[in-house]
Amino acid sequence: MQIFAVSVAALALCSSRESDAFTAYTPLLIGKHTQISFNPSLRKESHTFNLRRPNETDLLKQFINTRRGNSLDMFSSQFVTTLVPSIGILTTSLLYLSPMTAVRSASKEKSLGDLNPIPLAIMAVSSVCWLVYGLSIRDHYVTLSNVPGSIAGIYYVISVLPLVQGKQLKTTRRIILGLSAITINLWTWLSVTNKTIADVSSVLGSLASALFILLSGSPLSTIKKVITTRNSASILTQMTAAQVLDTTLWSAYGLAIKDKFVWGPCAVGLCFGLIQLVLKILFPSKRFSIQK
Repeated sequence: MQIFAVSVAALALCSSRESDAFTAYTPLLIGKHTQISFNPSLRKESHTFNLRRPNETDLLKQFINTRRGNSLDMFSSQFVTTLVPSIGILTTSLLYLSPMTAVRSASKEKSLGDLNPIPLAIMAVSSVCWLVYGLSIRDHYVTLSNVPGSIAGIYYVISVLPLVQGKQLKTTRRIILGLSAITINLWTWLSVTNKTIADVSSVLGSLASALFILLSGSPLSTIKKVITTRNSASILTQMTAAQVLDTTLWSAYGLAIKDKFVWGPCAVGLCFGLIQLVLKILFPSKRFSIQK
């Protein structure tokens, strides 16, 4: 059957001898991913044949090309695909580092005050998941932008957790333990199952997207308190501003490379950020209170 397929492809090549290259796929006759390629560099003397089955690297490249698309449009300019994510690395770093002042102040005063620990707990896991996803799709913009967050998230948890008390402590512990357990078990399942690299990247992207949506919406966990007290001190101003700017840039980049795991959660995060911004405007933060 393979000889028959090669013969058919060779006849097709002879009918278009002026072409520089010809590639034929015969999945029904040879295999699902088998590729036959011809190199008619010596047209008058001979034709060379290359019959091979794509490896995992080929399948990953095919997945990335399919995910990003091949056509150039208004979003696929050099500006959006290069400059925007480069700036995005800085804005994402600002987003992850924005709670640093509040965390250090709370640690120094030995009191949590108005600081909300839930976003910090989610950030510790979310940034690591995005780092792993960036490595799986070999996108250095996604990878580099989550290195600071992976380190800062661990620092925030170590610094803040001893200050959390009562019901808030139980909630924070459950979030850290639950998200960590889900992530570790999912990674283990992917490693023991016979999944392709494309499938692994898709699952990792889904997990990272879900966690970022939780992270971007977590400051709103105190929305009832904000409205009741008319005080938005529990929503960090720096983090809100960084979130709006960061999600805007990454939404544009995600649309440019046609990656739903990038633009999807960032678009949702942008909506959450705008809601937080409205709350900051309607209910300005009052003096940061330290409860001893």
